[in-house]
Parts: sequence; structure tokens; C-alpha cells
Amino acid sequence: MTTFLFVLWMAAAPVVRPPVALVGDWELNLARTHYGPAVERRIRERFTCTQDGDRLECVIRAVRAGGRQTVGRFTAPLNRAPAPVTGITDLDQVRLRVDGGVLEATFSLRGAPLFGYRAYRSDDGRSLAIVTVDPVTHAALQTVVVYDRR
Repeated sequence: MTTFLFVLWMAAAPVVRPPVALVGDWELNLARTHYGPAVERRIRERFTCTQDGDRLECVIRAVRAGGRQTVGRFTAPLNRAPAPVTGITDLDQVRLRVDGGVLEATFSLRGAPLFGYRAYRSDDGRSLAIVTVDPVTHAALQTVVVYDRR
């Protein structure tokens, strides 16, 4: 009887999942950011993401090195299903995957993977690091963009 009650209690216990790394309101920290070669540098960026169930909605407002301003947006499921991207030059789709608290994003144009990253939130939740990865092999590349929680 005790085993039965324990199993029943475990089945009713809520599942606690770590927060998806991107969820929050983030401001670019240029002092902690390292750009690899051929990356269009940002001079200012605000990254805001909210989660509703298994969907992540993000808005990225950026000012690039030449002064060009962009506003990128996507709402995507966390299950690798493709979702549209707007406002980001040469990208029209994103696929998201979560493993623990780490989020992996792969961006494509007309089905061809062009850009990828992994997002890691600090243990204290005050900073976010986005590490670029090869969009096919998922091997880490050189750019690390760091954000502070607003």
C-alpha cells in the first residue's frame, strides 16, 4: 500500500522545468561580448522574450555598427517545428529546441540553415550568453554575445 501511495503522489507532483534561457528582457553588454570574423556588430540591442506554454515569442531591437536599425520577431514552438521570422535580413524561419535550460536556435532562408546559436542563462539569472554555432553541425563558433537582465 505504501508503494502505491508513493507512486500516486509522484504522478501528481508538478513537473519543475528550468526556465528557457531566452525568457526575459535583456540588454546587450558590449564590454563582455566577443565578435568573431565577418559578424555585423551591434552597438545596441534589446532582446525581449516571453513564453506561453511550449511557444516562445521574441522581439529583438538592434542598432548595428553602421547605424542601421532592425526589429526582428518570431513566435516559435520549442519542439524544432519551423516558425516564421520577420525583420531579420536574409532569414525567414527559425527552429527552436530546449535541452534543460539551454535553448538552441537554427535560422534558415528558404529551408537552408544559415545561422545558429545556443543560449545560456547564468545561474543567478542576471545574464544571458548567446554562443554562435554552425547551423548544420552545431559546433561552437567564435562569437559570444552577452546580455544583462533589464
